[in-house]
Amino acid sequence: MSTTVQNLIDYAQTFTQYSPLAVGTGNQPALGIANELQMTITNAPFTWAWNRKEDTSVTMTAGTQDYTALITDFGFLERVTLTDPSDGTIYEVKDVYNNLSRGISSSNANQRTRPNACAVQIVNYGVSVKLRFMAAPDKAYAVTVIYQKLVAPLTTLTGGGGTLIIPDQLIDVFNNLFTGEAMAVVDDAKANLYRARGIAALISKAEGLTEMQINAFLEQYWMRDAQRQYNMGRTTQGVQASGV
Repeated sequence: MSTTVQNLIDYAQTFTQYSPLAVGTGNQPALGIANELQMTITNAPFTWAWNRKEDTSVTMTAGTQDYTALITDFGFLERVTLTDPSDGTIYEVKDVYNNLSRGISSSNANQRTRPNACAVQIVNYGVSVKLRFMAAPDKAYAVTVIYQKLVAPLTTLTGGGGTLIIPDQLIDVFNNLFTGEAMAVVDDAKANLYRARGIAALISKAEGLTEMQINAFLEQYWMRDAQRQYNMGRTTQGVQASGV
C-alpha cells in the first residue's frame, strides 16, 4: 500500500488539463475527493481481507446479554462466532446488525439459550464497542468478533497522513473514481465514464454481495450525483432570478 493523494492528483490532472486540485491550506478538493473515495470503498456493504480483524477478548457469562469489547479500531461488524465451553463446538451467530438495536431479553434460567443474533448497541469510536446478544446465553461461550477496521481520514497529500489504506491491487478502482470526481470539478462531460469504470471494477472485486446490496449501493451512488446536480441547478436558478 503506497499510493498517496498526490499520486492520485498527478494521474487525474492529465485528464483535466492540469487544473489545480489542491488549493489553499486545506488541499481541496483533492483531500475531500480522496476521503470520500476511501470511505466508499471501505464502508458497508464492502468487506475486504486487507481491512479485516478479529477480537477474542469477550467470554460470555450465562444470563448476561450485553458485553463491551475494548476495540479501538472498530469500523463495523462483519461476523460473530461462539465457541461452546462444553465441547469446543463453534457456532456462527446467524443474524448480525450494525445499526438496528435489539431489546433486552429475559435472563430467566428457563429462557436462556445459545444466542442467534448480535447487534452493535453502542460504538465509542477509538475506544470500545458494546454488543448485545439475543437471547441471553445459557453458557460461557467464547466470542470471536470479526470486523472491518475503522479508517482514519486522509489529512495530507503525502506521507503517512496522505497514503491510502487501499492496496495498489485496486488501482483501477481508485484511479478511475478519483479521476471521475476531478473531471466533474472542471465540468468535463466524461466524468461519469470514469466513475462508471471505477464502480464496475469495485463491484467486480467485492465478493459475496447480494443483488439487493449491489442495487442499493448503485442507487445511492448515482443518486448522490443527481442530488448534487439538482442542488447546483437550484443555486444557478436563484442567482439568475436575483439578477446577480
